[in-house]
Amino acid sequence: MKDIWGLYLILGAVPALILVAAIVKYVEVLKARNWSTAQGRIVMSTSEDRRVKKGVDSDSDTETRNFAKIVYEYKIANHTYQCDRVTIGEDLGNSEVAETIARYPVGKAVTVYYNPNKRTQAVLERDLPPFVWKGILIIIGVLVALIVGGVVGVEKLASFMRGIVRNPAEAPFVTGCLVFAALTALFVYAFMKQIARAKRWPVVQGQIASVDVTNYVNKSDDDGRTRYTTMYRPQVVYSYDVNGVRYKGEGVPGSQMATSSEASAKKSAAKFNVGLLVQVHYDPANPTQSVVDPRAGWAVLLWIVPVGFVALAYVVGH
Repeated sequence: MKDIWGLYLILGAVPALILVAAIVKYVEVLKARNWSTAQGRIVMSTSEDRRVKKGVDSDSDTETRNFAKIVYEYKIANHTYQCDRVTIGEDLGNSEVAETIARYPVGKAVTVYYNPNKRTQAVLERDLPPFVWKGILIIIGVLVALIVGGVVGVEKLASFMRGIVRNPAEAPFVTGCLVFAALTALFVYAFMKQIARAKRWPVVQGQIASVDVTNYVNKSDDDGRTRYTTMYRPQVVYSYDVNGVRYKGEGVPGSQMATSSEASAKKSAAKFNVGLLVQVHYDPANPTQSVVDPRAGWAVLLWIVPVGFVALAYVVGH
């Protein structure tokens, strides 16, 4: 029973952090409603790419994401200020880039909301985008479903397995194998479905913009001790244009595979040259999502993982 409550605590921590972050942002929104206004003008409206960390750890791996770069000027008491913050919400990248650029073209007159106590702090939109709250509700709903359905379901499955396995003491291990097999099977199915979708995406010509080898520190627990391993990954970035907006991506086969061997990563990176022309498949609903080669026939081999766990559960249970 203690293990179950521990699982509740671990899974519940994620939606709790999401709620805290949402509350903090909502407090900022409330404060911004009392900000002063000034008339401004858009002086830059374009796209840009940035290297962003995938995780919260300072040593985590990074990836290329696309952002809308909107710069505006506004004047207060004969002083001219510049700012590039559009909304109160955090821009994580790869979302509504073209839409934001179209909404704020160069030369457009805009209303600027600025903090009277810190005039360099300003935004063009004071409310959080509707999709933020929708996303938060979906994430919390999914996690609550996993907590209730997962924990309760796992306990019932474990009780059922105790009655059919040869050694009841092995029931928790067999249950764990079956649960992990189900989760990995869902992941593989979703991945294969995404590949099938990408094959039907529109295609534009792109170009390899940079080739490098990046590294990060991977942390893992081994018998209660934390181990640190330096991982290396080929970083192949390509650029492409969709409806006049420049994007960059890393959806090159083999460039997402990390290894502890720097020589192996350099060998994989050496297969690509800057300036090489490539065919880029992009998502028409969100052009920031792209891939160079969506075939990925090797992905079928991923089914070995869930099948292997089912086989292991069978061997142990019988």
